Amino acid sequence: MSDTSTTQRYLCMLSHIPCLPRKITARELAAKLKAGGFDIHTRSIERDLHKLSGGQFALVSDEARPAGWSWRNRDTRFTIPPMDIGGALTWELVSRYLKPILPHGMGQYLEVQFAEARRTLNQLGASPLGKWPARIAVLPQGHQLLPPKIRAGISEVVYDAVLNGLRFEVEYLGMGAKSSRRYVLNPQGLVYRQGVLYLVATAGDYTEVRQFALHRMAKATVSDTPATPLPGFDLRRYVEDEKGFDLPAGKTIKLEIKVVPWLAQHLDECKLATNQTIKPTQDDEYAKVSAKVEETEQLYWWLRSFGPDVEVLKPVALRRRMARDMKAAAGLYA
Repeated sequence: MSDTSTTQRYLCMLSHIPCLPRKITARELAAKLKAGGFDIHTRSIERDLHKLSGGQFALVSDEARPAGWSWRNRDTRFTIPPMDIGGALTWELVSRYLKPILPHGMGQYLEVQFAEARRTLNQLGASPLGKWPARIAVLPQGHQLLPPKIRAGISEVVYDAVLNGLRFEVEYLGMGAKSSRRYVLNPQGLVYRQGVLYLVATAGDYTEVRQFALHRMAKATVSDTPATPLPGFDLRRYVEDEKGFDLPAGKTIKLEIKVVPWLAQHLDECKLATNQTIKPTQDDEYAKVSAKVEETEQLYWWLRSFGPDVEVLKPVALRRRMARDMKAAAGLYA
């Protein structure tokens, strides 16, 4: 093999090695190299790893059998080519504004990118681009809840199962349940929603799609058994068209609400739907807003959040529900 081919193989292999505490075995590296067009035996990769770890590369292996390999320092980053300025600015914003709401444990997978972004930006010094992160601010909408903690090892098993299409076993404590149950899950996809990471999956040999929050999982073990795919299932369609994460998925309604002036101006800028109309009322300064929307719990919670600044006019069933719940809420403060 030529020196050029050897160098290319080394670069490809080193790029697949994760930072501590994650690891990868020589056999797993062989599979990745084979997918990249390098036909090499596991024993040859093991020799390469020992050779490189004895040089200037901060590689370490554990005592497991087979051995797992990692970069020694979590701020070590092996990228070819190095991170560009646009990528560094993007990762800096992700670190600053999205990291606080990421599921607990996911941050460790991104720390390497965050560190590399900071190094790249620090090299810019006092240049305009170097000052750019200090001139950007993002304000969250509404009160931000802290993301729930995910037990150690759960994320790794779930990500591995989803990525490789494998079944895995897990103990799951459902909402309101007093004890957990053991499930064999067939992953169909992952959904991140308002600080919570959900696995969309079927259980065992059933075909009903369910949602499993990762923070309610414990003692997960991935298997070598391929997951059972659902014929025709599309995660994007499930989330966007079928409203799989709306509680519950509702029907289309024509919503009519009476709103205060400031909210009318806000909805004129940020519409409920493309078919929305806003008309002034005759008897006061309020405005009537009409739009065809999906009737979901998210819509109901949004309407309730405005208190007396919103009056639901139609549909009648929704108006009655609002009136009942507002009366009950008023009773708490009587």
